[in-house]
Amino acid sequence: MKPNAAAAEMRANPDHFFKYYPVMMAGGNGVFNPNAANPRTYYLGKKTGSEIPGDKEGHYGATRPGFNSPRAIASFKMDIFQGAGYSNALLTDGVPMVNYNSTKDGKVNLQTNIAAMDHYVASAGMHYMTTGLLTGCCFAWKAQGNDLWCVHVRPEGIDSIPLHNAMALHGRFTALPGQPLATFGRNDYVGSYAIVIGVNTATGWKLYAQTSGDQFKTLDHAWRLYPGNLTQLI
Repeated sequence: MKPNAAAAEMRANPDHFFKYYPVMMAGGNGVFNPNAANPRTYYLGKKTGSEIPGDKEGHYGATRPGFNSPRAIASFKMDIFQGAGYSNALLTDGVPMVNYNSTKDGKVNLQTNIAAMDHYVASAGMHYMTTGLLTGCCFAWKAQGNDLWCVHVRPEGIDSIPLHNAMALHGRFTALPGQPLATFGRNDYVGSYAIVIGVNTATGWKLYAQTSGDQFKTLDHAWRLYPGNLTQLI
């Protein structure tokens, strides 16, 4: 599958796509304004090279069922830079990573206050929601009309499991006091790295997560996070 077709398939048939096709995600750059949508331009490309002699470019061992046997498929990456053979520009709203209690990398410091956080909007007019790799981080969201309000908290100043537990119990947005947030964190993706991506479909926003132990050449697990309860796809 070529990148432009893959980008369209993400939105048209997301359960199938994210069940089989690994998608590595790069974090966005620049300034992110809190309590607002932050448009970012991304591009989808195949991960280059192959680990299987004679295999097609971009195939790393990811497979999906075929008529007679498992069929090798491409592994993808979404990036802020457009490489050779990448898709056309993709319209996304970005969600930055913020720190629980640290100024590491110049990120926003929540100073342990997860009960009154700023949010970042995945707006109804965009096609995708993007955020950086989760390495013990907790991603949280709340539907608000046709938008999703989101935050991505890195466990700086706290361990990853206590962060996830605290976010599930006490995480709140300042603009929605008293309303608990849905979360995806270390209790869900034990021992792996994860990506979270949003796709705006014909019926509205859907959120997905994937985990991988080999930099998203292949998949360990995949989930649909929203709408509804967390649903494991693999």
